[in-house]
Amino acid sequence: MDQSLSFLARSVTSASSLEDLTRPILALIQKLTNLESTYLTVIDEDAGWQRVLFSINSGTLALNEGLTVPWSDTLCKRSLSENRWYTDDVQGEWGDSDAARVLGLQTYVSVPVEQLEGGLFGTLCGASTSRVPVDESVRDVLSLCARLISSQLSRERASAMAEQRAERAEVQLESLAMLSAIGDLCFEADSLDSALDRVARLLCSRGGWRLAIPFHVQDRCRPIDDRYNPFVSLMELADRTMPLASGGHHPFPFIVCSLGDYLDDRALREWSLAEEPDAMTVAMTSIETGDGRVGGLLLIGTCGADELETEARLISGYSNYFSLLAERSGYLEQLEKANEELLVHAMHDPLTGLANRRYLVEELSRMLSTCQRNGGLVYVAFLDLDGFKAVNDTHGHDTGDEFLQAIAENLRRAARSGDLVSRQGGDEFVVISMASGPTDHQGLDAFLDRLRTATIGEFQLSELTMGYAGASVGGVVSEPGEKDPDTLLARADEAMYDIKRARRLAKPQPGRVPGHG
Repeated sequence: MDQSLSFLARSVTSASSLEDLTRPILALIQKLTNLESTYLTVIDEDAGWQRVLFSINSGTLALNEGLTVPWSDTLCKRSLSENRWYTDDVQGEWGDSDAARVLGLQTYVSVPVEQLEGGLFGTLCGASTSRVPVDESVRDVLSLCARLISSQLSRERASAMAEQRAERAEVQLESLAMLSAIGDLCFEADSLDSALDRVARLLCSRGGWRLAIPFHVQDRCRPIDDRYNPFVSLMELADRTMPLASGGHHPFPFIVCSLGDYLDDRALREWSLAEEPDAMTVAMTSIETGDGRVGGLLLIGTCGADELETEARLISGYSNYFSLLAERSGYLEQLEKANEELLVHAMHDPLTGLANRRYLVEELSRMLSTCQRNGGLVYVAFLDLDGFKAVNDTHGHDTGDEFLQAIAENLRRAARSGDLVSRQGGDEFVVISMASGPTDHQGLDAFLDRLRTATIGEFQLSELTMGYAGASVGGVVSEPGEKDPDTLLARADEAMYDIKRARRLAKPQPGRVPGHG
């Protein structure tokens, strides 16, 4: 993975704002497409304008942040209405656009950025004044980046709403220093469970509540820590009370005036809670996110009737803090998952699932650095599927794709632990491997034979059984001190073409089309 992808990974998982997330995304798109400008816009369809929110410009084209244009004349509007995400002939297709004509645009890409709550937020775009070919796979990357931005927008909106709820609770409970202390604990905590645990200890330390049991909700209410296991019987109370506590989503606790209604005297005396269980008060907080309840606190104490109203307001206040913490954790998990999907897509060939060239170059560079430090050699094998064009021409591209997938699977099986198998595009594959010893040049032949054998034989495809005589496989060994992965790959490519030329001389007649078995 190159530095831009590493930077994007860090930015996505730690983004605290839309700008923090968007700028590395724009840099990645510019690197993938070679377009002069990449930018995120915001659209107000009612007011009839589109504005550039964030942009990265290179070359002569400058689409500056803050640039506002009429929505009706934009290429984004035409792209959306025609469901056309890319063109390298803007002047030929949308020559009547004043904006395109003034800027001299030739290449344009655009995908919508939808709000998760519904409606169009804006567009994620790229443009250039020259014709730039953009691969179809880039559309998937753009769409995934648009979804990342949508998730960040939703996260910020939900966070703002949660913060507003917490602020209102703070204003109402200004006189209660406890609320401020609990809020600090929540925002300092690294997880919901740790926040619940610390607040439970704090509540017990101030009196009033004799026992505070933090729990999370899975298929049922469960204590968050083993040290609360002696009170599992009290969790039965939570399980029975939770459905009654709110009847849906509601942050206020459900108050039970008599603990004796739920547990026998013996259990209470065993844990030294009270001599008179009927005099005990039960309160429960419900911690909720948009997905439902995720946890809470079960409180048992001796609060009198005069104290219950104050305690109820306090419990409601820190429930807001807990909910905010839970929502924040949930959105971070979503962003991390989306980022993992983006990285996998950026480093792998979508058809075969093998590493792509970007991943290959990075891994080969790492291997060469290891050889420099510790000694050793790297084998590089280049494979070209002879006659593959005839497969496509004879049986169709779907069969050709299936054949490529079958070859990829055979190469995976033939590879050793630590080898990297990659597809370079089309019908070319590259496999790299560390030699078993620092001077093991002889092992290259065995390495190449193993890969060549993996491409020979009968391939059972969905529509036919295809016999294949094998790929042209050539390879090289790295030289001591060799650093440049591109140079090493070029040497392996040339070695493969030597093999291909030799095979053609051995069989001057036209190569057979792999046929039915």
